[in-house]
Amino acid sequence: MKFLQKKNRIYIFPTKMGGYLIGLLFLMFLLSVGYSNNLLLIFTLFLFGFNLLWLIQTHFHLQVLKLASVEIPDAHMDEAAILHIHWHKTPAGPLDWQLELLGKNQKLKIESYDHQENSSQGAFKVPLRGRLNWKYLKVSTVLPYGLYKTWVHLEVNQESFGYPKVLKDISLFDFQMNSREGEIPEEKPGPNDIRNLAPYQGEEYRRISWKHYARSGELVVKEGEEYHSPLWTHQLKTHLDGMEKEKYLSEIATKLVHCSRHQIPFVLHTDKGPLGPAVDEAHLRECLRILSLW
Repeated sequence: MKFLQKKNRIYIFPTKMGGYLIGLLFLMFLLSVGYSNNLLLIFTLFLFGFNLLWLIQTHFHLQVLKLASVEIPDAHMDEAAILHIHWHKTPAGPLDWQLELLGKNQKLKIESYDHQENSSQGAFKVPLRGRLNWKYLKVSTVLPYGLYKTWVHLEVNQESFGYPKVLKDISLFDFQMNSREGEIPEEKPGPNDIRNLAPYQGEEYRRISWKHYARSGELVVKEGEEYHSPLWTHQLKTHLDGMEKEKYLSEIATKLVHCSRHQIPFVLHTDKGPLGPAVDEAHLRECLRILSLW
């Protein structure tokens, strides 16, 4: 998302070492005045002048920072995603910033930074499910001297979605053979029915004869003529009969991700009608956003 950059307030606060320096200067000033020590007073004023220059330089380090665009991806809860930032202008010297996304009652720290002259990126984990509205990108640093921490809030005004968790203990075989609750309908004999079967040797999952697998438990693939791809469907429940909502949504999200990865067309039935059948990334994203807001 691109947007016009307006002037932003820059905040500065002493670090621990900066606080020690300010305290030392104040003590030296009191001693020089109390004991009428002009040499100590001159040295104190000399250090104070340098401290003022360091403070101004710290301010300038973020003043020139201009944001061009930010890409905040949707992500599953507790899974790492990558935030991409493009800069219109960056300061000279080393680039070492801490980044945070800020929203209404929300704060998301960005980890594992990789700062370049024109771009930055970092990993983050979505803390909750739902629509996440982000208002600011907070950029903070203690550069260039480590005596003052400075930060600025750059306006982004974007939203992203936190998807339900992807469960690790659900595999493709856990839901291939059952209907409305996530089943592939039984294939009817016809002109595209396949009779030639061969042992499974790592081919695409959609080539597996699931009907044969249900009868014998043996994985074989279809050979010969073209065949219809299996279809997975699910009707979202409004009453879960005691089942935990987050676990239920995570199971559905996991099955949708498996179908997309293995090129199995899927349909998600909602109150507003069916979504699909399809298998592309846009369809998967639309279904996962529905689950995130369910």
